[in-house]
Amino acid sequence: MSVLRRLAAGVALGLTFAGTAMAQTVTLRFHSFIGANSYQHVKFFDPWCARIKEQSNGRLVCQMYPSMQLGGSPGALYEQARDGVVDIVYGNPGYSPGAYLAAEVFELPFMLNDVVNAGRAMWDAMGDNPGPEFKGLRLIAIAPSDFPIMQTTKKQIRTMEDLKGVKLRAAGRYGAKVLQALGALPIQMPAGEIVESLNRGVIDGSYLPWSAVGLLKIGDTIKYYTDFGDNQKRMYTSVQIMAMGQGSYDRLPADLKKVIDDNRGVEPSAKFAEAFETTAQEEKKIARDKGANITILADAEYERWRKAAEPIIDEWVADANKKGLDGKALLERARQSVAKYAK
Repeated sequence: MSVLRRLAAGVALGLTFAGTAMAQTVTLRFHSFIGANSYQHVKFFDPWCARIKEQSNGRLVCQMYPSMQLGGSPGALYEQARDGVVDIVYGNPGYSPGAYLAAEVFELPFMLNDVVNAGRAMWDAMGDNPGPEFKGLRLIAIAPSDFPIMQTTKKQIRTMEDLKGVKLRAAGRYGAKVLQALGALPIQMPAGEIVESLNRGVIDGSYLPWSAVGLLKIGDTIKYYTDFGDNQKRMYTSVQIMAMGQGSYDRLPADLKKVIDDNRGVEPSAKFAEAFETTAQEEKKIARDKGANITILADAEYERWRKAAEPIIDEWVADANKKGLDGKALLERARQSVAKYAK
């Protein structure tokens, strides 16, 4: 029997408690799709767990299960928390395309240009009211990954014409839609296949965040990077959400609920976003120190790209409406939250 099945068999028992009724220790099972040494764990999840342990006087303890150690797929993590199989998860709504449209609104093209403030905006828009798609979950922190950029092996990308027919490994379904709108050929493949595909010429490059360059070890293969200016909104981001099962939260005593509540919200989301942004800056410095060819997209060309992607937004609104959501209202709420935290 798998670890996940054994845990599922014991769901009715709720959280793992130890000690007397007056001083119970609660073990929170934390399941994620990334490795224990990833920057997300090292920079945010581990400190978060240390903080709730300290603030609860040792009564709240995380038991980490990185790299999908309990089984299942990354797209099923929210279901695992919702069903009480685990207590806390780190998931990506994009792994379940179309299932979390209220979160996908932040993946639409040219919405964001500041990673940390985007985390604040995401929380402001949906943290305490994420909508019916997140029923059964209590969100802890929301952040964007740092923004994907063009990374190519043979030629620099400066214009839409340069992208015509270029095969790029795409990030997410909206990332793929934007690439297609600009004339590129988005290719879907597991992250572990990118380096070999680049070396064999199966793809001409990738469309990934700076933070993925070192993580996936593509820096020695990629020769050219096309990045965006500070004032230019970005083509796409991937929404990242740390969430607790509502049932797991409800079973906590009041004082431990307060510890969880004191460590969720706008500023934890900003800290979560910082894990991505600081890693991106570190990777960018490494590339510059190696003499990488980095081009910033010209403002006039940026406007061409933004205009070419506009139909994708209309498509998303229509899709949300078909699912029974108010797509226009969700889009406006997201835009207002982004404007609230804009520099």
